Amino acid sequence: RHEEAGYDFVYAPHISKADLFSVSGHLSWYKEGMFPPMHVDEQRNEAGEITRQGVDYYLKPMNCPFHILVYRSRQRSYRELPLRMFEFGSVYRYEKSGVVHGLTRVRGMTQDDAHIFTTRDTLEQELTGVLNFVLGLLSDYGLTDFYLELSTRDEESDKFVGSDQLWEEATGILERVATSSGLELVPDPGGAAFYGPKIEFSLKDCLGRVWQCGTMQVDFSMPGC
Repeated sequence: RHEEAGYDFVYAPHISKADLFSVSGHLSWYKEGMFPPMHVDEQRNEAGEITRQGVDYYLKPMNCPFHILVYRSRQRSYRELPLRMFEFGSVYRYEKSGVVHGLTRVRGMTQDDAHIFTTRDTLEQELTGVLNFVLGLLSDYGLTDFYLELSTRDEESDKFVGSDQLWEEATGILERVATSSGLELVPDPGGAAFYGPKIEFSLKDCLGRVWQCGTMQVDFSMPGC
């Protein structure tokens, strides 16, 4: 289904140097959700003095920085856009006690994760395509009782990056795409990622409990890193 929809399969390593997550912003904004670093390659002499500085490596909490590296691996033309990448990527998150819930929120998981590189002119069209693609996948599994949540930033919080203008633009586009689907749209103030707003697909099980089953996000900040 992904290949039919124009996605290219990619594969990202499980660990990376700290520098990558510093550039992406994860070390600044998401470090509490990451496992502690692995400090390797440090060398000391017999006196215990450091003769070679070591390097910190982290298990990846997200696939985003790696997909951007794929995009940046060579010069790109606007004719290649939109460029759609996806992978079944394993990620690792140090969920705090009380957050981990059975097998629905574990400390290591494999995501069906995709990133689309596109222009502003086609952004809304691409997001509409993603939303319809996800809805189609969910319906294939017989999942029909769900609604959408629009997660936005908390205006008074300092845990979000980017200008007010970019946040307003990204939020407006997501809201239009979600509204056009005809599904119920519920506001979720303060629930955005640190880099941008998102739409969450929330499902109800046979007991009426609500589970978040996927997200669709807009990131105007990462391209500037």
